[in-house]
Amino acid sequence: MKISRNESELDEQLVNLFRNRAQLKKAFLELQDQCASLRDELRNSQASTRRAEERLEAMERLMAKPEAGFSGLVYFQLRSLWRVCNEQLKKFAEELRRQQDDRERKRQILRFNEDRSRRLDDLADLIKRVKTEADALGAQVKEIEDSRDQCRGFWNHFRRKELTRQIETAASEYATARRRLEELFDRKIKIESEPWPEFDGLSVEGRRVINIAVIAFAHQLHATLSQNDIARLAKDAVVRPIQDHKYGSEQDCSNLITMIQKLSQKVASGGVDAKQLKLVAQDIRRHSEFRKPEETVPMATSLEDMIMHTSDGRQVPSRVNILAEEYWDIYDVFLS
Repeated sequence: MKISRNESELDEQLVNLFRNRAQLKKAFLELQDQCASLRDELRNSQASTRRAEERLEAMERLMAKPEAGFSGLVYFQLRSLWRVCNEQLKKFAEELRRQQDDRERKRQILRFNEDRSRRLDDLADLIKRVKTEADALGAQVKEIEDSRDQCRGFWNHFRRKELTRQIETAASEYATARRRLEELFDRKIKIESEPWPEFDGLSVEGRRVINIAVIAFAHQLHATLSQNDIARLAKDAVVRPIQDHKYGSEQDCSNLITMIQKLSQKVASGGVDAKQLKLVAQDIRRHSEFRKPEETVPMATSLEDMIMHTSDGRQVPSRVNILAEEYWDIYDVFLS
């Protein structure tokens, strides 16, 4: 028996060793995967660093040339203008989000209050009916008790017994009605003390409204910067390296810088043509198509060749597909 127990212990130890070996092997493989992932991240980081250094060296070589210096200034002014437009879009979207949050929250609370008022009205009617029934049963008990008290003498023995049975039945029904009434009052208090529901966030429709307004505002920014094709120049400046750009003579560059600064100040001031913005948003809404019911950003293809209305009643074709061209990094602004 002792040998058998020792063998059993050895078998258990052997099983534990194999189990530990399997766990160690699994942990080792996981560490190998982590090391491979970290090596990939390091290679990517080194490649990004090399590319940044190469861009910096190219920029230094370019800026060392006096004739290229003014083009470089224009280039960075254009990139700054692009960022200003992106910031204005973000501010606009955030303000719309707060307004839409407020509207949808108020609608939610209004629906909640209307539903609670309806339930309280229905409960009040039920309480009134049950109270009337309880009062009638209480009066019936009192009436039967008075009748029994008037039945004196041994010859009314059986009459009193019957009235006692009726009293017990009516009293039981009265007690049931009173309990029911108390339960209804408890329910009334519970309904009255219900807290407002939690706000789960903007609806899909609410986010679509905001995103479409953002597209309309991006169109308005593009129209503001259409003078001397500044909008396109700004887009080129954020997608192509500095050495690919030449903006003309020193005087040409100086004129461009002055114009860009004025336009940047105009954009930063946050002025919005509300009437035109509303018309453009309506046009975008009319053309917008979505891949799925839950998506909040329209397909770029649905806004191709869009006809837009102006505040003076004219219909003009859209000069740019803001989504397809991703003007002002608009996809970073959208509410998903």
